[in-house]
Amino acid sequence: MNWKLFWIGCGWFAIAQSITWFTSNMQLIYPWFKTTKGIGAMVIASMPATVGYILGTRYLYDATSTLWSVRLLGFSMGVLTFTVWTYWLMKEGINMKTGVSLLLSLVIVLLQVFWKYE
Repeated sequence: MNWKLFWIGCGWFAIAQSITWFTSNMQLIYPWFKTTKGIGAMVIASMPATVGYILGTRYLYDATSTLWSVRLLGFSMGVLTFTVWTYWLMKEGINMKTGVSLLLSLVIVLLQVFWKYE
């Protein structure tokens, strides 16, 4: 595996997932984002996330040579970034159910990275 491409791809997915978190959840923090203008602003702000997903897919596919790995790593990056932003900005703690889900996401990443097949 090309680790440089792997980490670049994960970085792009983390950026894209973070943008997605903000464009989806700003309405819960600031009421203005529930308005038509706020929704329009979030539509425009969400466009760079698409670029992040495209580049993340490209780099992770080049690193792993399998689209399943890209999908599962992208999912796991989404769970991890969601956890960080939700804990930090929404002050939602991590209960047992969420903790187990986070652990399973980590297991998915480890399986995709270290389980070799041919």
